[in-house]
Amino acid sequence: MRVALDATLLGARFSGVERAVAQLIAALARVSGDEVEVAAYVGRHFDAYAEAFHPDGLDPTGRLRLRRADLDNRNRLARLWWQQLVLPRLVQQAGDDLFHAPAYLSPVITSVPKVVTVYDLISLEQPHFATRANRLNYRLVVPPGLRSAQAISVPSEDARAAVARLLPGVVARCRLVPLGVEPRFGQADELDIATVRERLRLPERYLLWVGNMEPKKNVLVLLDALARLAADGRRVPRLVLAGALSWGTHEVMRAFLARGLQTKVLFLGRVRDEELPALYAGATAFLFPSLVEGFGLPPLEAMAAGVPVVGSTCGAVAEVVGDAGLLADPADSNAWAEAMVQVTEDDDLRTRLVARGRDRAAQYTWDRTARLTIEVYRELTGQG
Repeated sequence: MRVALDATLLGARFSGVERAVAQLIAALARVSGDEVEVAAYVGRHFDAYAEAFHPDGLDPTGRLRLRRADLDNRNRLARLWWQQLVLPRLVQQAGDDLFHAPAYLSPVITSVPKVVTVYDLISLEQPHFATRANRLNYRLVVPPGLRSAQAISVPSEDARAAVARLLPGVVARCRLVPLGVEPRFGQADELDIATVRERLRLPERYLLWVGNMEPKKNVLVLLDALARLAADGRRVPRLVLAGALSWGTHEVMRAFLARGLQTKVLFLGRVRDEELPALYAGATAFLFPSLVEGFGLPPLEAMAAGVPVVGSTCGAVAEVVGDAGLLADPADSNAWAEAMVQVTEDDDLRTRLVARGRDRAAQYTWDRTARLTIEVYRELTGQG
């Protein structure tokens, strides 16, 4: 079976979706053996991406075939044009049996069966949590792409429910394929933690949040919780915010200054990818108060690193964390303040959450994701 995937997102803009695309492709090459020949289309900026995030190679097995497109994949319009008009012809010429679009956007018309992965439909269902460019892009391209797909891969029941609400006619084609966590997130040792702590000037104890600073990530509730604790004279470790300063940063910075939290919050910006496992492992607890997610890789990575997690009660985050972490209403800063205190001061609770978190994270592997994906391929090509 010859399968082609569109990996032109790699090198365009780093995010959780980009990480998921790369890990899926690598795992497909790793587990497919002789059954599936995996090829991935990449753009001009792929090599810079791979050097930064996969210095040992995206696919050490050598099974993955890269098909290089003369495409400026950082140019959103150029990528959309290429996906709709050029990519289908390339797939047909290559003689592929199946095409997989692993990041929302797909050509509407293909000559072979098509799988589309959709992580969420936030830009359609809750457009105030999306940038203007994503709202326009996804509204125009995602619905017709899903309607023309023979199978739709979703990472969570929450994502499947979003498809059912917005595109009920295609929900029967949804297949649940949860994402995975890389083994490296459970491999940081004391030396790694000490090195990262020194380089980033981290305190001995800290509460951690990781992500792109967008409104849906709801960092404001953490700042409100810290301000409430400070007003009551209660102390918790310093909050460390790690991730790209995105389009929600200005509001977060205004709240940070207005609440006088200069000694209680540390902004790291984006950290080196290779330092993330140690950054997680050194934390006292990990906080993830998102208002909406299609899956939520960071809490899974934190659990794999052996860190207690406090997650949002909303949708996919609660689905991923389950009973392996504490859950708090993302609209309730009092609940987050209490959860911060509880996860910081109750050592027995921390021990239980660490054990449960590691057990839960062990269930989510990229090899499992790849095998479930191959089952979808078999179903569509009649090889199941």
